[in-house]
Amino acid sequence: MTSSSISTSVPARPKRRRPRIFAVELLRLLAIIGIAVFHTFLLTFEQIALNGPHALSTAMQTGAAPTFISIVSSTSVAVWLISMLMFLGAWGNHIFFMISAFFLVPRLAQRSRHKGFVRDEWKPTAVRIAKVLAAVVFYIVVLIAVNRWVVPIQSIGGLRDVILSLEFVWLYVIFVLLAPFIGWCIERCRKKWCVALWAVALVAIYGLNIYVAISGRNFFDSLSILDWRKQMSAVTYFASYICAGALGCAWQRWYGKDASEHDSAPFWLTRRFWALALVVLVAVAGCIVAFAAFGGHYGLLTVLSFKSTSAISFLLAVCSLMCAACPGARLRKRNSLAMELLPIGDAKSDDTGHSMEPSPDSVRKSDEAKLSCNGNTKRAFQPSAKAFCSRAVEALASGILGFYVVQALTYYAWIAVQNRFADPVAIHVASAFAIGGMSASVGWLINWFLVEIIFLWHSCLWSALSTVSSVSPCCA
Repeated sequence: MTSSSISTSVPARPKRRRPRIFAVELLRLLAIIGIAVFHTFLLTFEQIALNGPHALSTAMQTGAAPTFISIVSSTSVAVWLISMLMFLGAWGNHIFFMISAFFLVPRLAQRSRHKGFVRDEWKPTAVRIAKVLAAVVFYIVVLIAVNRWVVPIQSIGGLRDVILSLEFVWLYVIFVLLAPFIGWCIERCRKKWCVALWAVALVAIYGLNIYVAISGRNFFDSLSILDWRKQMSAVTYFASYICAGALGCAWQRWYGKDASEHDSAPFWLTRRFWALALVVLVAVAGCIVAFAAFGGHYGLLTVLSFKSTSAISFLLAVCSLMCAACPGARLRKRNSLAMELLPIGDAKSDDTGHSMEPSPDSVRKSDEAKLSCNGNTKRAFQPSAKAFCSRAVEALASGILGFYVVQALTYYAWIAVQNRFADPVAIHVASAFAIGGMSASVGWLINWFLVEIIFLWHSCLWSALSTVSSVSPCCA
């Protein structure tokens, strides 16, 4: 028997998908919460911005009864908190696009060097788009059925509602369609002057966004899809997609499956760097918002957090994504040990690029090896709480696309249910203020925040659980 016959008789090891990065999956789940936070407090924030800091004093001078919005508008701490929560909402929108580009674009960039790239990529791209459209159709059909036979849902089934409410999804489809071209360009534009040129373009985009926010701050709900300010929002998201794709290419070089085990990544590609940048950014944002809230500059608050044009939200998304994707020193050491203890031929060779982490079997074998040295192999077979949490987070995070579709198409029904619980508390806030002043209304104001948060968590949990589906390819 020849060696060739022996090698051909050995069955090929099935190709398995690499595990996703837990921190990135958790970030996707937080993006769901961020989007929900944005829409939960959006109407209150808009009314605060329109009423201004002197709404309460004006009402008292004219003899009018104080309203809940006028009381909140005059409470600087409440204005500061709501304004900070608005950044979280726009942050979640950026994260949605960035995570997809961070893993998809580097793979396409690497393949763009192969002959026949355009011919080979049109089919996978069409499949990705078909999955997104299938998810949208699925949830629309479910909601139409609920509206028809279970409970009425406002603004369901109309073509205008689908186009305008789901503009976020249509942008995602366009970006996925352009992803091969983006990867092709990034692969050929790695010169320093290209990076500098893109940095200038990014500054110009957000400089124009400042003008967009200033000119559009009194038109929260009047922008049509053909309005240039709405189109500028799409350009901003496209810039986020490109930036995440470029950062993903740099990450793939140092942490991908072809990365060298001996070279250390530059400091700006470490978790410590991005964690520090995130802390500094949050502190700076908090100080700026405090200056605007306590100083009565509500126009500045609108400019800073105007929908998708918020530069602070964009930077928060970049820092949090890189902080989640870049491994810490402990994880790098653990992966290195796992690879050393992994038998030859046990490594995976897929091209998903989702993680630099070893497979669960590799980690289990390395844990067994380490524990056996201490004479304690039983712990290696005990169920891991971390593994359970990882699977739960990944399952919930996979519903981010479905969550957005459901949340967008049921927005008015969602707000109606929210008001059903929050409005009575808001009435108590106004009544307590009329009787005992601001000090008497503080307790009810805190209760209002608690009701909103409780409603928010229930809505997030219900929507996430109801939209977990295999056709939700946010990070296809």
